[in-house]
Amino acid sequence: MAASASPAPEPSAHPAQPASTAPGYAHYVLGVLVLMNLLNHVDRNIVSVLLEPIRSEFRASDEWMGLLTGMAFMLVHATMGIPIALWADRGSRRAIVALGLAVWSAMTSLSGLARSFPQLLVLRMGVGIGEAAGTPPSHSMISDYFPPERRATALATQAFGLHAGIAFGYIAAGWLGQYFGWRATMVVVGLPGLVLALVVATTVKEPPRKTKVAAHPLGEVVRFLAGQRAYLYLLAAASFHAMAGYSMAHWGPTFLLRVHGLSLASVGTWLGVFAFFAGGGGALLGGRMADRLGRRDPRWYAWTAAIAAFAALPFGLGFLLSGSPVAAVACYAPQTLAIALYNGPLYAMNQALARPRMRAMAVAIHLFIVSIVGGGVGPWLVGRASDALRATQGELGIRFALLGVFAVGVSVAGIFYLLAARSLARDFEAAKA
Repeated sequence: MAASASPAPEPSAHPAQPASTAPGYAHYVLGVLVLMNLLNHVDRNIVSVLLEPIRSEFRASDEWMGLLTGMAFMLVHATMGIPIALWADRGSRRAIVALGLAVWSAMTSLSGLARSFPQLLVLRMGVGIGEAAGTPPSHSMISDYFPPERRATALATQAFGLHAGIAFGYIAAGWLGQYFGWRATMVVVGLPGLVLALVVATTVKEPPRKTKVAAHPLGEVVRFLAGQRAYLYLLAAASFHAMAGYSMAHWGPTFLLRVHGLSLASVGTWLGVFAFFAGGGGALLGGRMADRLGRRDPRWYAWTAAIAAFAALPFGLGFLLSGSPVAAVACYAPQTLAIALYNGPLYAMNQALARPRMRAMAVAIHLFIVSIVGGGVGPWLVGRASDALRATQGELGIRFALLGVFAVGVSVAGIFYLLAARSLARDFEAAKA
């Protein structure tokens, strides 16, 4: 495939390049969005390490805990993403990000005051609503601050915040949770987001749109994206990839606590370090790989994501089947690096397959499907299977429940990425037409 088939820069409606789009300022905004993404995933993932103390206090089943971290959160998160993305394609993306950041941070702190499991469930749903205002407008802003040939790297840099957030969430939840309890942990980790919301509102400028075309109606966006075969394959691939990734992220700490008897602080520390260095490094590496190789053949965007899925499988199996905690933890780092490679390529493809004023909505539709199927169903399936296996396997039930969901998720994801590669160049051209 010729290099010319890869995404090309859109003609700008603002040739003078105002200060808000200067390279230095663009990187400042990207840095702020990385911090925002970090706090997003701190607030989202602290519950993963705190599952056991929360479950013990409220005497909840694994299935209910899977709903708390998965479906209850993801359903509102994904559903609210649609109207928020419509707003982002028409209004101030900067204002939407600042408002959402303030809402989810406040809800996280309030979660520490919950007096019953239903109250905690409702507050976590509130976190999901606020976080729905994070990714779609952020990706849309990045697409206006950075040209297509640098977009996978920029989006991968923003995705680094995801892995850094998981890392800080694990570490904070492990240490604060062990010594101060899960309630104090929730209160403390929500507060920095309120400060960052003020920073976004006062220092981040809304970038000029790179097209003067009016935002498209929802029906038109859906019809166009449904006609992009690569987009549909990527929805399927990312859903299964997220099923594996969210299940491992949400239940991996509980697996180490139950099966290998590690302490809350040690689990948070080890998994936090791996999430930061291996996960963050994998996200940056995947973006750079896709941008470099995609200049020669755009199919490398999908092939890089496929490599991420298939490479994670043996290390994930090693983590779950190892008989010692040292071997299990040793396998967790390469599994985390491999599974993180897909972030930049996936979101760069998502943006390149949508027309300019469809981009926030393309992300929202993507997240709606992927969040429910991957982030919602995956952790719930693990919890339900763990409860079903407890009668025969005891605490080892979590091992086999997580093993099945993870192995199926990454394997099927890799197949769908390869299918997406077949029509990727043609669909990129259709989006530019």
